[in-house]
Amino acid sequence: MDFIKNQILKVAKLCFEEGFVNGSSGNISYTYKNHMYITKKGSYFGDLTYKDIIRVNLRSNYIGKASSEFFVHKSIVLNTSKKAIIHTHSKYSTLASYFYKEIEPIDSEGKMFFNGALVLELEHPSASKELENTLSEMLKYKDIVIVKTHGVFVASDDLMKAYNIISALEHSCFMLLESKKC
Repeated sequence: MDFIKNQILKVAKLCFEEGFVNGSSGNISYTYKNHMYITKKGSYFGDLTYKDIIRVNLRSNYIGKASSEFFVHKSIVLNTSKKAIIHTHSKYSTLASYFYKEIEPIDSEGKMFFNGALVLELEHPSASKELENTLSEMLKYKDIVIVKTHGVFVASDDLMKAYNIISALEHSCFMLLESKKC
């Protein structure tokens, strides 16, 4: 589905340009009918192409070259019915997770795009069953969760909406961290 792949490419480029990912960190998925389109394991958001987006049947346990976070994305989709998921390693959001248990935006843009972001602390914060279960439960009630030491997960019905939430969160976290210096 070219329209899905085009949206993933657009959002990946925006995330890369804003510095929400570094190296091959992060992943994006969009689910359409019984298939998930997800970024390939080890792909770089800065030069993502069609071949870096893998189509996986949601009923399958074989993921091929799909992101190692595929099962986390799958669990979120199946438990929340949200079909657009973005995971980034946004530096200010991840740093803020060391100081806050929940991010409440102090800036007007943050308040406009999200109503708080929970910080989740796990023993196994990356590509684990613990992450799958806990995150998919939390994202039933929130659009955004920060996993302490790991990064941000946003689940929505639209990739651009999810991107806007991440962008607003990152700006809000920057504002919070800067305000601590005053």
